[in-house]
Amino acid sequence: VLADAADAVRDLCAAEPHKPVLGVGVAVPGPLDHRDGVLRRVTGFPQWDGYPLRAALAERTGLPVVLDKDTNAAALAVALSLDEPRGDFAYLHLGTGLGAGLVLGGEVHRGARTGAGEFGHQTLQLDGPLCGCGGRGCIEVLCLTAEARGDRGEAARVLGTGAANLVGLLGV
Repeated sequence: VLADAADAVRDLCAAEPHKPVLGVGVAVPGPLDHRDGVLRRVTGFPQWDGYPLRAALAERTGLPVVLDKDTNAAALAVALSLDEPRGDFAYLHLGTGLGAGLVLGGEVHRGARTGAGEFGHQTLQLDGPLCGCGGRGCIEVLCLTAEARGDRGEAARVLGTGAANLVGLLGV
């Protein structure tokens, strides 16, 4: 995968040699260590846990690499696309997991340990089912369990409760 990504970067650079390439941006499902560029418990890719993706890709391409969660990258894209800047908002992503990209004070908020926005891992049910993160009763596992039962109404209720908690907590 890494070799293919590096080859794709080289091909893109070769196709437009008169346009300087400043670097490579990579967005992956979280969580990850944004400061060190190391993947952590990437949703759907347990074999990548602890992998220093930023350094490995920079070494293969010879370019600076920025690595961030897909939700943060999406929130940044939304923030940059707005005609009128909004100071605070949450971008919710529903995919292989549930995540949020947070823009607070006009900037992407990652938190002190770069894990802010792990929306799907709010605990709603203390004695709930075990989640892949190791917690119990997380929004993500409750939604997935309801969906597996075919109970979309319950999945929507759980998701709505989590979203309301996020809005109330952050005032977005």
